[in-house]
Amino acid sequence: MQTLDSLADEALMQLIALGEIAQPGRELVRRHQPALFNRLAYLAQGDRHVAADLAQKVWEKVLGGAAGFAGQASFKTWLYTIARNAFIDWLRVERSRGQLPLEQDWDEDGPTVGIELVDERPQPDAQVLASQDAARVRAALCQLAPIYREAMVLRYMEGLSVEEVASLTGQKLETTRTRLRYAKTQLRSLLEDAHG
Repeated sequence: MQTLDSLADEALMQLIALGEIAQPGRELVRRHQPALFNRLAYLAQGDRHVAADLAQKVWEKVLGGAAGFAGQASFKTWLYTIARNAFIDWLRVERSRGQLPLEQDWDEDGPTVGIELVDERPQPDAQVLASQDAARVRAALCQLAPIYREAMVLRYMEGLSVEEVASLTGQKLETTRTRLRYAKTQLRSLLEDAHG
């Protein structure tokens, strides 16, 4: 008999669609919550409360809409699509309530704020230099415009293919490649400025 932790995400979604929500749902949350929270925190410019609220809404949609998961994309792509849409919906509501400035659009370059994220890994003394480098990369990444930061996070931190990033963001493949090239150039420049 297979245990839940040995099942693929897609198989867990099938169990949830059949009505077995509690255990398979907990297993999916265990697997994906840290990365989902970090992704939402990047989108929300480091606001941990917003990221936590959005993560809860995302899991409600995922677990409540399991029957709608067709398996055409990987579970991770589907999860991040729901997360992205939840963030955009939140952004629209906050802007309409006057809680967020209207100056910076989702697709615009503009000033950003620093982001403090959950680090899922322990940072032993032997990894001090690596953690300092990671902190510099995170700080530089946070200075990128949202569309470029999102592409970099999805591609290099979440490990999605360029095709999956394009599908998730609703962009053409060449647009996604261009954004990634531009983001890498900008990131390299920011890191050189910070180091030099």
